[in-house]
Amino acid sequence: MDEKPIEELKKRVRSQEKNWRVHIPYSERTGKLPDFEVRYEFDLDPELGLIKPKQGMRCDFLYEGDDPKIHGIHMIWPEFLDEGGNVLLNKDLELPKLGKATMWVGIPKMKEKIHQNRIKVGTKGYWVVGSKKLAKVEVTKIIGLFTN
Repeated sequence: MDEKPIEELKKRVRSQEKNWRVHIPYSERTGKLPDFEVRYEFDLDPELGLIKPKQGMRCDFLYEGDDPKIHGIHMIWPEFLDEGGNVLLNKDLELPKLGKATMWVGIPKMKEKIHQNRIKVGTKGYWVVGSKKLAKVEVTKIIGLFTN
């Protein structure tokens, strides 16, 4: 077997390895603005065990007062911000218990169908993993929810 293609592949993998733990902001990936911003407070359900929230995680969103079995949960993902309002780029940083994050609706057609009618400043909800609560959130700013 020719070793040259294998060595070339190994070389490409090693050259990309340094970027594995770098978060590329969703706005750079999509060319769009986030849909809204929230203030969060982690309050992990004990059944979530050793989960360590990190930048780039894909938890879901549950509106306060909704029953996930009846109303469902929504694909709205957080992107964590530092104290200056900049997107955190290091996926390995431990996130603070309290902070801010921008939110991205994962299914665009659901924006008009559900979220544009429900999301407003002051709306409360939760980040969930399955049916387990990860954090309490409150909407602090509408950004691109009506324009993206």
